[in-house]
Amino acid sequence: MARNFEINLDPDAFIPPSSAHADRGVIQNRPYLAFDAGTVEAMYSKAVQMPWTYTGSGTLKAEIMYAAASATSGKFDFEISVEAITTEDALDTDTTSSFDTANAANETVPGTAGYMSILTITLTNKDSVAAGDMFRIKLERDADDATNDTATGDARVYLVNICEDV
Repeated sequence: MARNFEINLDPDAFIPPSSAHADRGVIQNRPYLAFDAGTVEAMYSKAVQMPWTYTGSGTLKAEIMYAAASATSGKFDFEISVEAITTEDALDTDTTSSFDTANAANETVPGTAGYMSILTITLTNKDSVAAGDMFRIKLERDADDATNDTATGDARVYLVNICEDV
């Protein structure tokens, strides 16, 4: 499969909501977002323009590069919601957000705390995004999902990559 674009979102590309947000941290000069095990926390990416190379015919994905702060077993469950705004949309950006239904995935954490892994979420619910749209995501650890999020301690997110495989 070929990849026709990538949008790399590092921790500085995310904005916290007024409450229930991930903390920011740095370890070994690597910034990260720390999502708690006991509280559902979210972060919002800055807005970017969906690349003109986006075709919509491939598979839109989010790749979350993460490590467990302390967990050596259990699973992390992440959700990503997409907001896409076309210039002709009747959406008052001063008063309204318009995220599509969340896309979710989970995986077992690496067996050693601090080891990196990549969790891929297929963005099936993508708010009818088209090339040229203003695009942003909401990233959330689903910490209250007792079945799919069972790892203790923080999930450290180092990077989120949005891509389309064609």
